[in-house]
Amino acid sequence: MKDYLTMDDLILEDKRVLVRVDINSPMDPTGRILDDKRFRSHLETLKALDNSKVVLMAHQSRPGKKDFSTMEPHARQLSRLLRKDVTYVDDIFGSTARNAIRSLESGEMLLLENTRFYAEESLSRSPADHAKSHMVQKLAPLFDAFINDAFAVSHRSHLSVVGFTEVLPSAAGILMDKEIQALDKGLKASEHPCVFALGGAKVDDSIKVAQNVLRRGADSVLALGLVSVVFLMAAGVNVGETNRRFVESQGYMDQVEIAQKILNEHPGKVILPRDIAVDKDGERLEVSVDSIPDYPISDIGLETIVEFSKILRSARVAVLNGPAGITEKERFILGTAEILKAATDAGYSIAGGGHTVAAIEKLGLESRFSHVSMGGGASITYLSGEPMPGIEALKSAAARYRKL
Repeated sequence: MKDYLTMDDLILEDKRVLVRVDINSPMDPTGRILDDKRFRSHLETLKALDNSKVVLMAHQSRPGKKDFSTMEPHARQLSRLLRKDVTYVDDIFGSTARNAIRSLESGEMLLLENTRFYAEESLSRSPADHAKSHMVQKLAPLFDAFINDAFAVSHRSHLSVVGFTEVLPSAAGILMDKEIQALDKGLKASEHPCVFALGGAKVDDSIKVAQNVLRRGADSVLALGLVSVVFLMAAGVNVGETNRRFVESQGYMDQVEIAQKILNEHPGKVILPRDIAVDKDGERLEVSVDSIPDYPISDIGLETIVEFSKILRSARVAVLNGPAGITEKERFILGTAEILKAATDAGYSIAGGGHTVAAIEKLGLESRFSHVSMGGGASITYLSGEPMPGIEALKSAAARYRKL
């Protein structure tokens, strides 16, 4: 039995259901939504609520940003995707919102205003403290259940994520449940070989993940991107002054010592590149890690691509987070492309991270992955083993519900 409820555990037909979704998306200056993949990720949950009275809560950007906007364009986009009218209400918990909620019929859906228009939304408080807010006090009595389908924001203890779990029967939506189950395949390392490929530029996050998954029994971690540069430095490799200075400029020199500790504690488990590709005046130059010239490291080399691809193809579970190189430059997307293709041949393949997902879409590989996470920073938090407030709140709500 799962330690949180799913939608199958609650009677939702003809009930008034509050659903937290994450449809925060890039927008142009005219308010046009440029990418609707987050909308599409929630469709299965929303379609499963066809016979309920559904109210959606979501945010768009944050105060001070150019794309901090109302949710009106989002309601239009949802209407197109669901092929039904999704009513936008320019209110969160005032009388306009409450009257619209009361008047809902089964099969109808409305989207409330940007939750971040309410200042208390973004305060990091406990679920119990958030439950005392005006938003929860005004809205909760109108609902029969709360569904959290917003895995991507559940690493934050924000009002709309955790506040309603204290006072309403609360469950994970279909997307939330899928994210947890998929990431758990990697995190629990119950099938072997279990391989992680960690890259990109967020070194501290990837090193936390490496520490956690190796401690939990992962068979190997393939080091990619800037993560590999830090591990190479930890292994005593001369990466060149340009790359050393870049690591320093990003504030990651302290991670070299942590990487060194991981290498010592888990000998042979962190697999480093044999060769790399540097950017020599716009050209791709491949060299052994034994003789790295003073140019920016921008990708893994061909020998490493072959070795890492073989490891990923033979994995029962493969988890990828972060690119192998600078994917914005055509000459340096090779490592990322080949690693992604290889991972799709693993028994179960999971990918996450903004640049990784973008590369998957560019290469048309989305359908070949077992699971592509929409979680972003939340995926990293989960794989790091840090508690996720949104999920912990669902677990607490389930424990209370099951005692009834």
